[in-house]
Amino acid sequence: MTDEPKPARIWPMSLAVLIALSILISLGTWQLKRLSWKENLIATVTERLAMKPENAPGPKEWSNVDRESHLYRPVQLSGQYDHEREVHVWFALNDPKGGPLYGPGYLILTRFTTSEGWDVIVNRGFVPEGMKDPASRPTTLEQGEQIITGLVRFDEPKSWLSPPADKDNNVWIVRQVEEMAQFLKLDPERTAPYWIDLTKGQGEAGLPQGGETVVSFTNNHLQYLLTWYGLAGVLIGVYLVWLVKRRRS
Repeated sequence: MTDEPKPARIWPMSLAVLIALSILISLGTWQLKRLSWKENLIATVTERLAMKPENAPGPKEWSNVDRESHLYRPVQLSGQYDHEREVHVWFALNDPKGGPLYGPGYLILTRFTTSEGWDVIVNRGFVPEGMKDPASRPTTLEQGEQIITGLVRFDEPKSWLSPPADKDNNVWIVRQVEEMAQFLKLDPERTAPYWIDLTKGQGEAGLPQGGETVVSFTNNHLQYLLTWYGLAGVLIGVYLVWLVKRRRS
């Protein structure tokens, strides 16, 4: 006569498996939602990049400007540069798109005062390391009224591992609007909550070399989704094998 497995010994294991299975399925479902969101974001950004430039949002619109609605949106505006107020962001340009320059250098972010009187920080583009000092590139310092076209950008992620800006030497790694605006002594009430990447270079020989915006989205959600659902399937298989062995014993 075969003894039936004792409920007292099977149910604790079954409960543990059920809890673990619920967690794995929840994680897989969350990654499924993230995958859908990321694919929609990529499609939206691709559409935005093909749009005609619109007027850059001014102070009355800033409360409605955020990453979801405006990231990489093409805009245009007119005004003048203040070349005495620059931020130099160290950057290794390995895949140039806007010109022939590549290698280590700096992105030149400059105060731009619009015709309406408010300020926005403009990433004019890339220069080699030897051209960090504005005095070394006088022909690149555009004067007078300018009409510029670029892409709306927002703060880059910053954590405790992020290297701090060397403000004494004006060398930056992470770009965040508020911190850069404070360094440039801009009025926060009249400074845009975004910066603009130029889509092409200006000045002699197109320097600084614009058009170097990196449009890239990490999309590993399908891989994670398959991992979590796969672990859930393995767990079910292991549990069934264990259950059969228990019943046979």
